[in-house]
Amino acid sequence: MAENLKVLHQQLLYEAQKQILSSGKNTDLILQILSRTSSQLFGRQGFGVIFYDPSAQASRIRFNEGFNEKSLTFHCEEFTRIKQEKRGFSASSVADENGETHVLIPLGAEEDPFGVLLLHEHDDEIVALEAFRELATNAIGTFLEVELVRLRMEELGALLEVGRVVSSTLDLRELLTKIMSTATKVMRCETSTVYLVDERTNELYFHIVSGDPNVGAKLQEIRLPMGTGLAGWCAQNSKPVIVPDTDKDPRFFKGADKKSGFVTRSMICVPMKLKDVVVGVLQVLNRTGEIPFNEHDLETLENVANQAVSAIENARLYENIQKVYISTIEVLATAIDAKDPYTQGHSRRVTCYSVAIAEELNLAPKEIENIRYAGLLHDVGKIGIKDSIIRKPGRLTDEEYAIIKKHPTIGAKILRPVDFLADKIPGVLHHHEYYDGRGYPEHLTGETIPLAGRIICVADAFDAMTTNRPYRKGLSVKTAVGELEKFSGKQFDPVCVEAFLKAFDRKLFQYFEKVPDSDDMVLIDDGTEIKDPADEVAAELDTQPYPPMAAKEHKDEQKDAHKIDQKPETDASKKSGLESQPYPPVIPVHAEPEKPSTQPYPPISDDSGKKNS
Repeated sequence: MAENLKVLHQQLLYEAQKQILSSGKNTDLILQILSRTSSQLFGRQGFGVIFYDPSAQASRIRFNEGFNEKSLTFHCEEFTRIKQEKRGFSASSVADENGETHVLIPLGAEEDPFGVLLLHEHDDEIVALEAFRELATNAIGTFLEVELVRLRMEELGALLEVGRVVSSTLDLRELLTKIMSTATKVMRCETSTVYLVDERTNELYFHIVSGDPNVGAKLQEIRLPMGTGLAGWCAQNSKPVIVPDTDKDPRFFKGADKKSGFVTRSMICVPMKLKDVVVGVLQVLNRTGEIPFNEHDLETLENVANQAVSAIENARLYENIQKVYISTIEVLATAIDAKDPYTQGHSRRVTCYSVAIAEELNLAPKEIENIRYAGLLHDVGKIGIKDSIIRKPGRLTDEEYAIIKKHPTIGAKILRPVDFLADKIPGVLHHHEYYDGRGYPEHLTGETIPLAGRIICVADAFDAMTTNRPYRKGLSVKTAVGELEKFSGKQFDPVCVEAFLKAFDRKLFQYFEKVPDSDDMVLIDDGTEIKDPADEVAAELDTQPYPPMAAKEHKDEQKDAHKIDQKPETDASKKSGLESQPYPPVIPVHAEPEKPSTQPYPPISDDSGKKNS
């Protein structure tokens, strides 16, 4: 009988060996094979595997089939004590805290095992037990090495990814987002945070938080004095810190969790140092899985931080350079607007509206940045136009109007030699193109007009309508929106008009104020003086809107209107005469502009019309 049992054991172990060899190093499959074999060998189901993690200095349950979790935890803690005290042990029966007895079998050398097998008590011979231990040690030892290599390869891959990321962009937010995504993945945690040091106030502030954007928005309102909280302690002492349980660490700042609703259980903080000066703190939160944060994780996170810090500094320098560029261009735009006292702040507002449209269209950050610059510089070509034309109080001649229409081309020519501004040129060159092809300078149509040009065209017209002119107050929002909708598909790209209207409802409305006793709005008063037309000396009110109307164009329109309608002039016909004007309309003395113009803005000269016809 005993001989038959030995043969049966040999057959079971041989079959298990074949299955393990054909498992393709699938860890979970190997453990299931061993669990099934132990049940067949010893006649009772129950198989558990505990590993010791030297880097974490703690044991963890790797596999459990048929055991109480609490009992396994007890054996985990006992095995951890054995390893820390550097004691060996041999296969033996051990009772847990509830008095339940299990067989503990060392994996590896008895004097220095790397793990423990758990079985229920049985009466089989020690020979079978030893043979199974040898099979399990060889199989598990091999896949442990594979798992360790895989883990290290993942960490190495993550570090290489950080290296690739830090060299791929100079956008600080994009850079930090990618770094944190990589850190969260390699550290196997729920989320991560980057604090930067504000040198002026000696405080830490949340620059960016991965995960829920609502949490990030709330945390960005928090600033930590140096030394406050674990991140503040890390920055002040220039030392990393591992906290397996935040509830037990008095340094933990609970205000962030209260503010965000996030629950922090564990964390690692490492300082980001540039030339021995702490410029920020990289923090990972809430380890997932059973292995707590450990020294190996700390070393890995320090490697991530060390690679990131130089790139962060370069990105901040680049960001500062960008701010200088923007400031310089804003000064230039202000100087351009100052050429005409009635366009002060025009470029800034057009930029604001254009960026809002671009954001509503979900354009890429780089495209939005290009539109920001193009909005500020869209009228830079006016530098090349004589002040006597820009500020002319009377109607422009056909020759003067032709010169005015050159300002987009002049602007593009000014920007072209500047490499940094080359990709902003389309918005400057084409912001007077019309969707139906009647614009200038190239009479492009539809989507052949660069998107930046179509966006700025809408923003430029809306600002021209809603700002004060020397002969009238800025029009109300409802009136201006009505004009945008009227000429959508003609002068304006319908998609851009729709995006503008959504952006206005979402945030642009804040630049306008309600009209008393009305549901309409007007632009908040910029202090521009509005002259009374009755005080003008000239009979024709020679103050022009911009873009101006050519003299010939105006005379031709008057002739055409006269041929169409030979009826005696009445008050009503005086009002309808406004509808032959460009937008914004030129209002003759004593006229009452109750209706907006039916003409597009800006006007098209006869020459342009002939080219398109």
